[in-house]
Parts: sequence; structure tokens; C-alpha cells
Amino acid sequence: MLLAGSLAVTVLLFLFGLPFFFVFLFIPLIPFFGRKQRVKRCPECGFKTTGDRVEYCPYDGSRLEVPEGNQ
Repeated sequence: MLLAGSLAVTVLLFLFGLPFFFVFLFIPLIPFFGRKQRVKRCPECGFKTTGDRVEYCPYDGSRLEVPEGNQ
């Protein structure tokens, strides 16, 4: 089913004259649009990250904090 849908979209884009390979280059960027990044900061050294899985500073081991207004 997924393969048939993918082929159908590819054929439609080809018939409309759109270079469908640009669509596939754009797909990995979709998660970066429409989502606000939450920046965490180390109170000791100032290290900043937007990683959701990072809880502690990799340089000094301090717990990262979320600054006010950035939640």
C-alpha cells in the first residue's frame, strides 16, 4: 500500500513536470519546521544544547537548566 502510494505521488509529480527528487531532499527537513526548539543551558560553563535527550553538561557534569521564557 505504501509503495503504491509512493509510486502514485512520483508519477503525479512527474506528469506535472516537477522534479520529484527535490521533494525527497526536502522530506528530512520537515521535523525542523513548526516545532520550537527548547534550549538548555549549563549554569557553570554556559554550554547550550537543544537536544531532548541531554540532561547533563558533557564538560562539567552539571544538570542543564531551561532559561525562563524558553519552556
